[in-house]
Amino acid sequence: MNEHHADAVADYARRLLGRAGGDWRITGIDPEGADLQREGETARLDFPAPVLTPAAARAALVELAQKAQK
Repeated sequence: MNEHHADAVADYARRLLGRAGGDWRITGIDPEGADLQREGETARLDFPAPVLTPAAARAALVELAQKAQK
């Protein structure tokens, strides 16, 4: 995700979480959301609903990326 979709990760931080700056990376994912980090700063991206499989996590991240594009 970080390597191939850095633009989506940056959109999560800027557009959904109101965080400035670039170079955000996902550092962890659990059923409730994902942790983003940049230069010692952390942010929490909550999923719309709990995810229990990797496929569900991917679908949630895609949904959030689409939301960030609007």
